[in-house]
Amino acid sequence: MRHTARGLVTAGAVLVGAFAIPGTAHAAGPVVKEAYSDSADWSVLDVHLNHDDPVGTITARLRPVGGDPAAAPVATITDFTLKYASMSWDDIWASRPIHLGALGDYTVDVEVTDSSGETTVRQNAGTLHYQKQPVFTGFSVTPIKPDIEHKTVTATGSVVVRDPSTRETVPFTGATVDIRFDQNAEVAAVTDDKGRFSATRVTTQGGYTLAEYKGDLGYSASSGVWVDPQASPTRFVLDKSSFHVTVNDKFTVTGTLQYQFGGVWKPLSGSIVKMDYKDCSTCSPIESTTGADGRFSFVRPAYGYKTVYDVAIQPYPYNPFIKHDATADVTVVTTATTKFTGFTARLNEYARLDVSGTVDLVGRESRDPIAVDIQYSANGSTGWSTKKTVQTTDNSQFTVENLPGYTDGYWRLRYAGSTTKDIKGGVSTSLRRNRSLTRIKDANASPEPVAKGRTITVKGVLQERAPGSTTWKAYGGKEVVILFRPKGKTTWYRMGFVTTKSTGAFSKGFKAQQDGTWVPVFVRADTKHFVGEGTEDYVDVR
Repeated sequence: MRHTARGLVTAGAVLVGAFAIPGTAHAAGPVVKEAYSDSADWSVLDVHLNHDDPVGTITARLRPVGGDPAAAPVATITDFTLKYASMSWDDIWASRPIHLGALGDYTVDVEVTDSSGETTVRQNAGTLHYQKQPVFTGFSVTPIKPDIEHKTVTATGSVVVRDPSTRETVPFTGATVDIRFDQNAEVAAVTDDKGRFSATRVTTQGGYTLAEYKGDLGYSASSGVWVDPQASPTRFVLDKSSFHVTVNDKFTVTGTLQYQFGGVWKPLSGSIVKMDYKDCSTCSPIESTTGADGRFSFVRPAYGYKTVYDVAIQPYPYNPFIKHDATADVTVVTTATTKFTGFTARLNEYARLDVSGTVDLVGRESRDPIAVDIQYSANGSTGWSTKKTVQTTDNSQFTVENLPGYTDGYWRLRYAGSTTKDIKGGVSTSLRRNRSLTRIKDANASPEPVAKGRTITVKGVLQERAPGSTTWKAYGGKEVVILFRPKGKTTWYRMGFVTTKSTGAFSKGFKAQQDGTWVPVFVRADTKHFVGEGTEDYVDVR
């Protein structure tokens, strides 16, 4: 049904007459926002209004741009039809094509009266661009549904020049037309002697395609044609979908990305594919671009006991010619390894060993106790033997104290591993632990027998031998303790101290009191020596 501003004012007057109450306040009058030539037909005047009450009449008066507003108008337009309306009473009203005697630009003065009788006048509301207008006709795009093997689209159409006063058209020859493909990419074409043009492009995303003229006659555009690319199904064909590797070793996932067309699966080239932890798209993705044969490859180190990865098509840049829902799972089972840290071995002066350390199972979050062997080898390469097996604590640590040691040799830690838990065993670095041996040579207590009350002299030579050496050397300037055990007793008594000479020799006398055994002992060893002693010597006191 056609509505006119003049018809609406009649209906509005009836309503006002029937329901108006004297003294009732009315809303503000209509607002004239703008007046301008319609983009599709420059001889049609559009008036943009905002109002509270229904529009009654619209009167537009035309005068040449810069003309006197008080002078008689070139034309007065009163026949308007509602072109667009919103719920907020924001309307656009359009006139019929206007016939004027001369081309040019005309200033528009607008007067609007609503159904309540409120009138608004706005001078200089806008401009009617009454000029010859370039108009697009017959614009089309083929195909409008391109596919992965037919991506080239062609846009064709014609441009004519229309005289607004006569409505006659003539072909627009030699005009430059910009065809906007993929919504933004422009391809230029020039019209022939019949105003026709044509342009092609390999489309990348589709969307609205339209033609534009931007020249001396002004701006004009065709209607848009929606180009809708058709997406082909895709799939991944993996060369191998499961792996069993040692932790931190690299594994390689390879395969082919394919698309389906005409019932046939074909390689898809130039697509970015990614591999990431399954159900975690942003954890640690890696990418690969398919080659001409559709092949791709991923390389990454293994970690964790059992990990499932997801191979998928990267959504960006978006490819409208394929479906992006293809995925493939890759399962990687990892063998854990053993790593020893903080390994210490302390050998004291009595050849007793304290051992501590930490063992980590690389590739496992679990810290269950495991059995660690403490092993010894005389040369550090062969003959390893287990001296003690200890269980780690919850934090993978252990300590062993006062383990029988050796004067020289190598120590290491070993974990045998577990086939049931898929853990590879390992050994620590070896540590050599030793000290210099000490001894008291030619230890002797004399005379024997000896009369009670006489002097018993204990003497000897303190010597040392470095690790790996067979030569004994004098150990001078060290303190030797003299011990005595009475006949029939088991307890040793400290009788005194003596310092060795530079030759290692020492001698100290004691008053004979009773029968018993004497022995010199080197007990105050430093961190590089063992304790040492001489031969026990029994003396008969008479």
